[in-house]
Order: sequence, then structure tokens, then C-alpha cells
Amino acid sequence: MIIFLYGRDGYRLKQNLDKIIGEYKKKHASGMSFSVLDVSDGSPSYTLEKLEDLVKTVSFFNEKRLVVIKNSFLISKETASLIKKWGLVEDKERILVCVENQNDSELNKKDKSFYALLAAKPNLVKNFEPMQGKQLENWVAKETVSRGAKIEPAAVKKLILCAGNDSWLLGQEINKLVNYKNAAGANIITIADVDLLVTPKVDLNIFEVVDAIAGRDRLRATKLLHDHLESGADPHHIFSMIIYQFRNLLRVKDLVKKALPYTLIIKKTGLKPYVMKKTYDQCRKYEVNELTDLFAKLALTEINTKSGNSNMDDELYQLALVL
Repeated sequence: MIIFLYGRDGYRLKQNLDKIIGEYKKKHASGMSFSVLDVSDGSPSYTLEKLEDLVKTVSFFNEKRLVVIKNSFLISKETASLIKKWGLVEDKERILVCVENQNDSELNKKDKSFYALLAAKPNLVKNFEPMQGKQLENWVAKETVSRGAKIEPAAVKKLILCAGNDSWLLGQEINKLVNYKNAAGANIITIADVDLLVTPKVDLNIFEVVDAIAGRDRLRATKLLHDHLESGADPHHIFSMIIYQFRNLLRVKDLVKKALPYTLIIKKTGLKPYVMKKTYDQCRKYEVNELTDLFAKLALTEINTKSGNSNMDDELYQLALVL
């Protein structure tokens, strides 16, 4: 039997592999018929004979053999020969799991015939690509429930705005939120919890856009914004980053006005050095009352887009030209 797991979503890829291994170990307690081979560019060469050693061993406990090969496309010719020689597609006693953290286009470029062999029926094939939209929202809600808590729909959307569709990061943030609610004796995660605990993912490319807007460089801000939107960047994520940075500006500006030293401002805000330096330099261009007024404009932008009265792309260009 052949199981082919692949895709760019490494978190769900690992989840599914762990599930397969876990279910196998429940049925075959000895563990004598299970092996994992992780092939990498620095690994020694694997001949067909070496691969055969993984599948030909018969268990004294009458257990099925489970062999996991990660990055099998680096030894695609040898693995293909193994599959054909031992008739693994039809073999019910030997299970070969091939795991690849790449998409179908990338794998086809590496070895089209091997991809076709793994993806063909009756093999069990699962593709894990980064999620978007409702699929991602449903996944976040389901993952939260699996950890013993629930999350409000508005909190789901806020969490995705902060973390993007990086499932590894989302998984970490969900754990943090669930642990926080458990410690408080509650189990429903709200948007206020997300605001309190989750720091928006700082994409340094997007930060350039925010940097230009916050730095009042309108020409550069408009050009960078156009480039990012054309490349497929999520406008709502860009907007969440703008809010995040202007919130930082207001916090830092307030502490500067109180004459706190730079090192103490870092400690109080908890900002990373790169973000802190940018924010400290930018806040000189604003007064506290200006930043307060700008927050009111950002709040109005959020209301307009959520009510359907305006388009987020258009609102972002307006912000780039006005702020």
C-alpha cells in the first residue's frame, strides 16, 4: 500500500503523518515493523538494496510493515524501483508512506514520472496546501476545540489577521490562548483575548509599506502598497499591520513624552529591537494628539470596510495618501 502526503502546509502534513503513525502503533504494539527514513541533501546515498532492507524484514509478531520516507524525491529512481519490484501498490502487508513538504508543481519539476506513480490510484493521496478563507476559519475553530476550548467567530478572524495563514504560528497562538483561558477558569476565547495575547506577525516586506505610511513618505508608500497588492498580499493583513504599528507609535510617543530612557521604553513595550528602532524614529514626526486622531480614522476605515461601504484596497490607498 502506498500513502502519499505532500504540500506546503508543513504543520498539517506533520499532523497527518503523526496520526498515521499513532494509529499504526496502537494496532502493532511491538514497534519492530516500523521505520522512518529522512532523506536530505546531506544524507548518504541510498541504493535499492538499502531500501529493500526497510521493507523485506518480516515481523515475528505477524505485524504489517510501515515504512516512512521523507523527501523521497531525492532518491526517486531508487524508490520507484522499490515500489515496482516489491509490488507495494497492491501489497496489503507493507505500507510505504512518502512525505514531501512541496507542492505538485515543484514535485513534477523534480521527477514527473515518480509524481505520477505516487499520485495514481489506488494510492491514498493527500495534498496539504496553505488554507484561505472559510476553510482556514473552520480549521482554527476545530483546532481550538481539539485543545479543550472554543473561540468566537470574531476572534477567529482577528487571530487570522494577526498570524496570517501560517498554520505553525496559528497552532502556537491557539495553544497560548487556550492555556490563558484555562488558567482563568474559562474556555471561550474572545476577540479581547486575541488583542491582549497575540502580536501581529511582522512580515518585514509588509513592514516596509507600514514604515513608509508611518514615515509619511506618500510616494514610496503608494508604490510599495501597489506592489504588495499586485503580488497577492492580503489587504486586510496589511491593514492589521498598520493598526499594530500606529498603536506602537502611540505607546512609544507617550513614553517619550514622559522622558523615559530608550532602554526602559524597550522594556515597557516589549518590542523587538528592529521594530523599536523604527517606531522610535517615526514617532518624532507625530504628536500624541495627532496619533489619537489617526486612530479615529483607522477605526472609521474598519467600520466602512466591514459594513461593505468601501473596499479595503481603496481605503489603504487613501491611508497612504492622507496619514
